[in-house]
This record gives sequence, C-alpha cells and structure tokens, in this order.
Amino acid sequence: MPGATTTSPPPTTAKGRETRRRIVEAASDLMVDRGVAAVSLDEVGRVTSTSKSQMYHYFADKDELVAAVVICVRDRILGFQRGLLEAAETVDDVAHWADAIVAFHRQAARWPGCPLGTLAGELTSKSGSGRSDIGEAFDSWLLLLQDAVVRLQRSGRLRPDADPERLAMATLASLQGGLLLSRALQDESPLSVALDAAVDHLRSFAVD
Repeated sequence: MPGATTTSPPPTTAKGRETRRRIVEAASDLMVDRGVAAVSLDEVGRVTSTSKSQMYHYFADKDELVAAVVICVRDRILGFQRGLLEAAETVDDVAHWADAIVAFHRQAARWPGCPLGTLAGELTSKSGSGRSDIGEAFDSWLLLLQDAVVRLQRSGRLRPDADPERLAMATLASLQGGLLLSRALQDESPLSVALDAAVDHLRSFAVD
C-alpha cells in the first residue's frame, strides 16, 4: 500500500523481474532528466503502462523506487566503465578510459552531466529516498578506480609512494567537476581538461 515502510520482496518469476526492470529503467530516465521530486509513481505507471496496484506490488513506496533507480544508474555507469578500467595495465590505458568518457558524452544531443551526480544533488540533502544508496554508488565507483591504480602499482607501473585511495578520489572529483561545468556551459572542454589533469597527476607517479 502507499506509504508502507517495508521493502517489497523481489519478483520470483522471469516476467515479474522483467516488469520490475522496465519500471526502474523508465523511472531512471525520468528522474535523471527532470528530477526525483518531479516524478511520481503514478507518472511512472502511465509511462510504463503499469497499473497502480502493480506499481505498489513491486515498490512499497516512492523511496523504494528511488533506491532502485540509484542502483540502476550506478550499474549503467559502471557497466560502461568497468571493462576499460579492469583492463587497464598502463597509465595510457587510464587515459584511454578518460577519452572514452569524453567521447561518450559528446555523442549526446546535449551535455547532460553525470546521472549519478544529478541524483546526488537532490537526494543527499534528504533522509531516505536513496541517500545511503548514493553514497554506496560513489563508493563502488571509487573502488573501481582505486583497484585500477593498485593494479598499476603492483605491476611496477607506479611508484610505491603513490596513494591509490587519494588518486582515485582526485580522479573521480575531477570527473564530477568536469561533467558539472560541461553541463553548465554545454561544452566538452571542462570535462576534457579536468580528466587530462587527473591523468597527468596519475602519470606523475609513473615509473620510467
């Protein structure tokens, strides 16, 4: 029922899982584009041709749907980047990852910014509604970057004094700041410059 605080059990059938996936993906597109507050369960139901009773079968309330949206957006982002970062063996490979991000956003009709960052801007000031999921999503992203730096360091590509945690944080902060400014200016230059600076910082620890 609306307003319930319990978590809905996961679907047990393939059809149910597909319906839930379709709802979450549509809600993700709507909330990233227009904001979480502007999108209601009823609207998501209309867009996905899902009845109100079905919506509340899969999601006890809007908070639960928002949490699922955050996970969906995280998985989309990391799904695109994981292959590049997990295959990185040199700093040049990390630079290729950075170039791929710029190229990906360049293909869009407009510079949309970071979908996860967009959600974070609205959710981190609130309790519930995916706030903790936002933190966990960024932690997952940081860990992916950190693992890449650790792997380069263990293979002898980076000096022992390189700090993987700080380098990963600096890289993600550069990425987020670049995406935000590129969105504001509708120009790829801020993102490109920010990521170039992050890669140059990483390269300063490279072993000749």
